[in-house]
Amino acid sequence: MAGESLRIKGEITANEDLRFEGEIEGTISVPEHTLFVGRTARIHADVQARAIVVAGALVGSAVARDRCEVQEAASVEGTIETPKLAVKDGASLVAKVTMPMPSDAAPASDASVVHHDFNPQASVA
Repeated sequence: MAGESLRIKGEITANEDLRFEGEIEGTISVPEHTLFVGRTARIHADVQARAIVVAGALVGSAVARDRCEVQEAASVEGTIETPKLAVKDGASLVAKVTMPMPSDAAPASDASVVHHDFNPQASVA
């Protein structure tokens, strides 16, 4: 775990689950593991992981191969690509979301991807 007073700028690659509580700027890659963005974390990064759980703040692009969870009081801004997305009550989500179907269930057409644009300022006609 990287503590709340830690500040990192650069590229982080790991072959294990990671939990951050500090400030990170750059890229984070844990393709076979889970990234936990702790309640006090402020992440400005492009992130790739098997699963991403956000309890703090994440700004950038997030690609989660299995799932992405945005917990209560957390915020995500940018883009998310994941087959499963859970957004808890009280979370803030301002993102373009792409949800590809799992590869074992994907049909043979371009209909295998669902796009959502979550923007609270968008007007509805």
